[in-house]
Amino acid sequence: MKTIMCIEEPILILFALFLGMITGSFLNVVAWRVPRGESIIHPSSRCTSCGVLIKWYDNIPVLSWFILRGRCRYCGEQFSFRYALVELVTGLLFAGIVMKYGAGILFFRDAVFVSLLICVILTDIDHWIILDSVSIGGAIVGIVFSILPGGIGILRSISTAAGAFLLFFLIRQISEHILKQKPGYTIAPEGHEDETDEFQGGMGWGDIKLAAMIGAFLGPSATVVALFIAFLTGALTGIGAIIAGRNRRIPIPFGPFLAFGAAVSLFIGQEIWSLYLSIGLSY
Repeated sequence: MKTIMCIEEPILILFALFLGMITGSFLNVVAWRVPRGESIIHPSSRCTSCGVLIKWYDNIPVLSWFILRGRCRYCGEQFSFRYALVELVTGLLFAGIVMKYGAGILFFRDAVFVSLLICVILTDIDHWIILDSVSIGGAIVGIVFSILPGGIGILRSISTAAGAFLLFFLIRQISEHILKQKPGYTIAPEGHEDETDEFQGGMGWGDIKLAAMIGAFLGPSATVVALFIAFLTGALTGIGAIIAGRNRRIPIPFGPFLAFGAAVSLFIGQEIWSLYLSIGLSY
């Protein structure tokens, strides 16, 4: 149930949008620096080309990118549009959470959740890494939120996290067994040739821990929906990539699909689950 008055909604939605864009800017920093072993606090935001610190007026989420036409004011180096896109998407997700749940504790829970999911997408796409601080730390945070007012309950949170973890662990074990019959079948992606062994399990440990985190936040039914969407979109993307000529032996990071499925389920997971049950009961 919403915890805000209708007259306050436009202001709160705008506030959530701006808060989300600021958070998205921070997530860009985390995704860039943490995998490289750099501090997320010091130094302040800087151009990765010339090293000049970015002034506050050149660091306004989304807006600054368009004002500067995606380039550094000092050296002219082009900034990826992805930075502005991450800020905008995070802002829209925060606004969507306020529209669905209001500005109560559920907003903060889900804002944290989508922030973790966005971080997963960024680091897994760029570095094939899902940070333990995101997956394991996120699972702990999800369990803590489960005991707060409006939470899913600690037993549901822990049991779903454990169930998702075990499911993905089982998938990894089966995949490893199958792939052992074809030594060297999986080819490590470019830039990760020295980590070939890490890609022979079919399912990465980061994905396994991420599944637990998703379970801790969403609970049973919404997690089932999230995993279904992840496997479906992952399979369709894989098929499309093979048709387009991609070598099927080169893996595709699965974390972004898990994150996408979890985000969709966060907003409409219960509705999808109810629809599934209604269809099943009609037969």
